[in-house]
Amino acid sequence: MPIGAPCVSSRAAAFRRNVMAGRAADPDNARHQSGHGLLRPGFGAAASGEGMSKSKMRWMALAGFAVVVGAAALVAAVHSGTLKFGAKAEQKKAQPPLDFAASDIVRLTPHRLAVELSMPGTVQAFNQATVRSKLSAEVRRLPVREGDRVAAGQVIAEFDTAQLRNQMAERQAALESARATLAQTERTRASNAQLVQQSFISKNAFDTADDAYRAQAAAVQAAEAQLAQTQLLLSDAVVRAPIAGQVAKRFVQPGEKVAFDAPLLHIVDLTRLEVQAQAPVADVARIAQGAEVEIEIEGLVDQPYKGRIDRINPTTEAGSRMIAVYVLLPNEDGRLRGGMFARVRLQAGGESPVPALPVAAVQDDRGQSYVWIIADGKLARRNVVTGVRDERAQRIEITSGLAGHEQVIGTKFDNLREGMLANIVTAEPKVAVRVGLALVR
Repeated sequence: MPIGAPCVSSRAAAFRRNVMAGRAADPDNARHQSGHGLLRPGFGAAASGEGMSKSKMRWMALAGFAVVVGAAALVAAVHSGTLKFGAKAEQKKAQPPLDFAASDIVRLTPHRLAVELSMPGTVQAFNQATVRSKLSAEVRRLPVREGDRVAAGQVIAEFDTAQLRNQMAERQAALESARATLAQTERTRASNAQLVQQSFISKNAFDTADDAYRAQAAAVQAAEAQLAQTQLLLSDAVVRAPIAGQVAKRFVQPGEKVAFDAPLLHIVDLTRLEVQAQAPVADVARIAQGAEVEIEIEGLVDQPYKGRIDRINPTTEAGSRMIAVYVLLPNEDGRLRGGMFARVRLQAGGESPVPALPVAAVQDDRGQSYVWIIADGKLARRNVVTGVRDERAQRIEITSGLAGHEQVIGTKFDNLREGMLANIVTAEPKVAVRVGLALVR
């Protein structure tokens, strides 16, 4: 029974004994208990009134007894609850502190942090060419197909030249005719020159002969130019490879008639490749020409490649607002192909040390970064502002929020609260003390 309850119960018991004693001393009560409580005819209204007064007193006594018993029970309940609350408070106050191993504690220290820039891109041949038709004619021969290797200057296509040969014969004849006419006008001009000196013809007659000679000489030059053009067309009817490499695409088939400047073949040189990567405008300032990069090729993740930034586009791409960065990529083993998806990784920064913590020490709560520290034997939460994050070193820069001497918990735990008692031990903490902490992995 709770402390203080016996005293109240003894008072209630004494009050009940007194009431029972009064009932025993009352003759009317004895008569009522023995079954003789009826009024006799000789008694008057006074006797009846006296009985009613005594009955009312008995009911009042019973009501008072009930009130006393209820008050005693209430006092006992309140006192019992107070004891339980005090016991819980004592138990909470007596909770042992959390023990953290020395390996769980880190401090703000300077580190050289490097930012890894990741840029998607596409592998393409450094030297490539699309061979186009230089005349409108029918394709008579196309000896190479996709994947075939070709050498520089090798014949890769031929056109039908029957019409060109006829045209060449016609223009050759026109040239011969023009030359014959030129010879005749030249003789006439020379004869008139002698006659004008002897005053047999007028000066105007000589000028006419001279003009005819000059006009015919120009006609001969025009005929020669037309013939040369036809010869050039005949030469273009035989298509040769401009570079050494492999045929990547064949656009036409033998027997097709193509127009001028129509594509015929696409040739790529896979001995020297490059990656055309896309970099955000905000990262261009960190990219330097000649920087070494690491390249991951889709499908060849087991073999990373090393490359070098060759050039950077001076303007952004329309619509995407991205800058094209070209990276030279060696292909000695010949495993790489044009059009493969690549990812270029560049390590930038790290020139000077900055204050940093392990990434695991910094937590986030709705966009606010914070850390847990141990100060004066208690846990305290400190909001911090972060900067550069080095994924390889798993370090993150702390720009503000810490002075540098704080003992920071470097491992993520759940169920940590502000003001909890905490100790740092050199040995492994007891399991019973750390049972309330869930390690976050």
